[in-house]
Amino acid sequence: MMRKFISDFVLRGLISGGFGPLAYGIIILVLQLSGVAAISDGLSIFKAIFSTYLLAFLIGGISVIWSVERIGLGFLILIHGFVLYVSYLIVYLLNDWIKKELIPFLVFTGIFILGYLLIWLIIYLVEKSRAKRLTKKFKSIKINK
Repeated sequence: MMRKFISDFVLRGLISGGFGPLAYGIIILVLQLSGVAAISDGLSIFKAIFSTYLLAFLIGGISVIWSVERIGLGFLILIHGFVLYVSYLIVYLLNDWIKKELIPFLVFTGIFILGYLLIWLIIYLVEKSRAKRLTKKFKSIKINK
């Protein structure tokens, strides 16, 4: 069981990890356009590309957690959110994308929590709508028989 979990984590991470450089490019573009940062040296560029690759790897890999059936959904969401939060925070701090001060840390945390909750709200509403449609379709099939 654990061996399959780890191999699925690595496979999903490798597939998702390829998006790291693209994510890095988007982040740098946004930061540069907003006047927050500009990266010019090779070490900074390498660090940013490598860390966003690792971030994408972890994000893709952690999705395997949804296949663990003996843990409740609420706890799975907490684990998933915590892993994502810590991963993003480390990458942002290592790349100096946020200052190592209280206010930027709190802003980052607030934005992360709001974004995470918004994404889950959207998923919930979409799945609820899908369940309604399936139930309606199932009832119409039952009635026609």
